[in-house]
Amino acid sequence: MYIGPLTTVEADLSMIRQLLTNLIGNAIKYTPPGHAAYVDITGTRTGDGRVCVEIADRGIGIPPGEHQAIFAGFHRAATGYTGTGLGLAICQRIAERHGGTITATDNPGGGARFTFTLPTADGPP
Repeated sequence: MYIGPLTTVEADLSMIRQLLTNLIGNAIKYTPPGHAAYVDITGTRTGDGRVCVEIADRGIGIPPGEHQAIFAGFHRAATGYTGTGLGLAICQRIAERHGGTITATDNPGGGARFTFTLPTADGPP
């Protein structure tokens, strides 16, 4: 696991803990059997008083056409894995509640990349 420098954000601690737990937990859970989990966590300021956090993995990835649908409650994009299908819907609600966004894309090295934005603690520069 790689964790880059992260900016302090203005957010509810328990909600952000849940957001990170869900995303990092999924990165580990959706690692193919027999492979080591690999997760990169990075954060960059966007210049408008926000921070953009990326969590990238080398897991099984997201099926084509499912990148937005995975944020709907009870949606299951992968078979053979346990879960309720609520984790990413919860992540989206947390990001939006803080005035941010969350998206999912393919990770160029294989796997998935989740990107979310949150307000920084010190506001715009």
